[in-house]
Amino acid sequence: MKKVIMDCDPGIDDAIALTVLLAHPEIADVIGVTTVGGNVTLNYVTQNAKKLLTFLGSHAELASGQAEPLVKEIETAGEIHGKTGMEGYEFPKDSLDYPLTSENAVTFIHDKLVNSDEPVDIIATAPLTNIALLLKTFPEVKPKIDHIYIMGGSTLQGNITLAAEFNAYVDPEAAKIVFDSGVDITLSGLNLTENKAYMTMDEIGSIKHLGKVGVMASSILDFYANAELEKGMTKIPIHDACAVISMLKPELFTKSNDYSIDVGLTNDQFRGMTYPDRRVYAEEHNKIKVLEDVDREAFVQYLLDAIKSYDK
Repeated sequence: MKKVIMDCDPGIDDAIALTVLLAHPEIADVIGVTTVGGNVTLNYVTQNAKKLLTFLGSHAELASGQAEPLVKEIETAGEIHGKTGMEGYEFPKDSLDYPLTSENAVTFIHDKLVNSDEPVDIIATAPLTNIALLLKTFPEVKPKIDHIYIMGGSTLQGNITLAAEFNAYVDPEAAKIVFDSGVDITLSGLNLTENKAYMTMDEIGSIKHLGKVGVMASSILDFYANAELEKGMTKIPIHDACAVISMLKPELFTKSNDYSIDVGLTNDQFRGMTYPDRRVYAEEHNKIKVLEDVDREAFVQYLLDAIKSYDK
């Protein structure tokens, strides 16, 4: 059993990732969920987390976090996730009554770590603002973090720009702080998620037959997939689920490499670029485990099984 905190910005693929995580209480004791501005603004992502936790029957404590990146103003991705960040399904109105334990995710995570009798895993599927502030403000808690599983960055192409993945681009200063923290990190970047960890439209269509949660998941994924198709994507990447599944079922990921990764902080087309040092004489500023391949069929089946499990 792992103690887990998930830091997220739901967001449709965050919603799928949280659904998968909460489907496995035999593996993950979710001791907290925290939100940060990213896919949409903080008020919407926090509302979305409330909707999901209520809908999925969770009692995990929820804390809202930072609304803005460390340095620049926030840039969001409403064109992909919709105005509210989780378009496509009408959640019950009373789901917004889900209690908010704290409006300071940094101190919330700190307290959870300090009061835990064992190390805690952190899953981060959003800009890394909350996690960077935690590590800079309370560096003494690093030994209490067993591992950080991140969806962000890329060792190949970008998506928000030619070079940068969205989460890293929104707050690259935070990404650099976390990467250089010395905490063990597993990174699921676009090199994996766009090219390997995707679903077809037929697979997404099949989800609606998997019970009440399947109807919800299929509905929001339809919205997300249509936005991706309009941008020219032919495969629908389920980015954030990779960070969750890399903790729950690491054997599904069939190839990885350890890299020292730097983050572009310049105010040009390379801002937010995460570039590995591939030289034979690489300088080891950090050591990040980068996932590079996954058994796609098993990955999709794991998603489907998690969604179906709620209907038992």
